[in-house]
Amino acid sequence: MRTSPPADRLSVTLFGKTRRRVFDWLFTHPGESFYLRQLARITGSSPGALERELAKLTAAGILSRSLKGRATFYQADPGCPIYSELGSIIRKTSGVAGEIRRALESLASKLDFVILHGSAASGALRSASDVDLVTVGAAKFPDVVEALRPAQQRLGREVNPIVYTAGEFTRRIRSGDHFVTTLLQEPRTFIRGDADELERLVPKRLARSSPNVSGRNRRSPGRRRARPRR
Repeated sequence: MRTSPPADRLSVTLFGKTRRRVFDWLFTHPGESFYLRQLARITGSSPGALERELAKLTAAGILSRSLKGRATFYQADPGCPIYSELGSIIRKTSGVAGEIRRALESLASKLDFVILHGSAASGALRSASDVDLVTVGAAKFPDVVEALRPAQQRLGREVNPIVYTAGEFTRRIRSGDHFVTTLLQEPRTFIRGDADELERLVPKRLARSSPNVSGRNRRSPGRRRARPRR
């Protein structure tokens, strides 16, 4: 199996530390705004350095700024010409996917695939959105849930994994299981494994389906979804 790309290294190379932390939070919480001291606390940045960074990003049109009382609030600006592209880079490197990748590092040898799906993969995250995840491999459900707790806390969102063994996942593909079939046709982000490897498991009738067709996420029958403690 090919190893996952060095996503953390990509993020560090592309963005400075303070900018990366700002992007990580604001682009994984689209539509939400935060004031300076909130962002300083969340990102662990000094207020002075953070204020200078926010001013640069606002002047560039990447962030928008609004006044509420005496506080100035910032959010990722959907009117930015590269809003979608930036969001995609953040989700795949240091944002949602990056947090999940780091959280599951201890289980990497037991995981064949880790697939982000739903709103976190399609770029449609909202303030109340959970992060939906499928893992395939030898890792057990309780171990995956426990490993994901730090990611859930850092993201400020519930992370809900569906856990399959490799054999079960393959059987569900070949039987045309509704949830797995929908997963193969929806936008998705591979945190471990890749589309080529997954393609080898997929019957030709499914492989011909478009992977970019949107659909509602459904729970897989008989599998538990995690509701980790806050």
